[in-house]
Amino acid sequence: MGDVGWTVDRDARTVWVVPRDEQMMTWFQVVRIANVQSVRWVLGALNSQQSPVSVRRAQAWCARLETAGLVGRAQLGGAGGSLVWGTYAGTGVGKPSLYRQTTRHEVAVSAASARYAAAGCAWRRDEKPAFVGGHQADGVALGPGWVELIEVELTPKRLPRYVSIFRAFRRRLDLGEANSITYLCNTESARAVREALTSIPIGRTLVDRVSVHEVYDLAGQWISDALPDWLKSTASRGRW
Repeated sequence: MGDVGWTVDRDARTVWVVPRDEQMMTWFQVVRIANVQSVRWVLGALNSQQSPVSVRRAQAWCARLETAGLVGRAQLGGAGGSLVWGTYAGTGVGKPSLYRQTTRHEVAVSAASARYAAAGCAWRRDEKPAFVGGHQADGVALGPGWVELIEVELTPKRLPRYVSIFRAFRRRLDLGEANSITYLCNTESARAVREALTSIPIGRTLVDRVSVHEVYDLAGQWISDALPDWLKSTASRGRW
């Protein structure tokens, strides 16, 4: 793949694949599946914007890359538009299951990744824990000199589970593996996380390092079509 682009010939049609398309495929290698709303945000980020492109432009991009055989699409009737994923030809990864119980959560994680991309942040999957009692975060946002662990919390957990997770986070903070932790929630899960942070002893040691934000509705869809005020750009973080 070069700096200028390359072509794909399918069904007597030639599709020009440009570097921005390759960057989108790299993103899909990480998040695996997203909805059109998240695609809007990442396309905007690749245009150096902190706002999404129009739905029409995002749909046109999806249609073009689907013609090239690099993305797949499915309309399951939910909010947020069609589900979109990178095909094996585009990402080297097989098609994700669209009907798994975890699909809603994966789509919500990609929505978070897309907003962080608009703020200029890098995003990667968290590594599987190397120690017993460890916890794999849903994502890791990165910038110059800082690492933020991201938890997408759509369903409240029981207190013993929060104890285990908070202990794992406390250890990682103490080891210098991260600077902060952010919980992205709906109203119910935000209430549960805040209560756990204040009622559990290990939680109280994390209060000043954990942020809790209500960004999803109960269906797991990101609520706002604007970048939240609390999500500072990478450039802004670098000044503090």
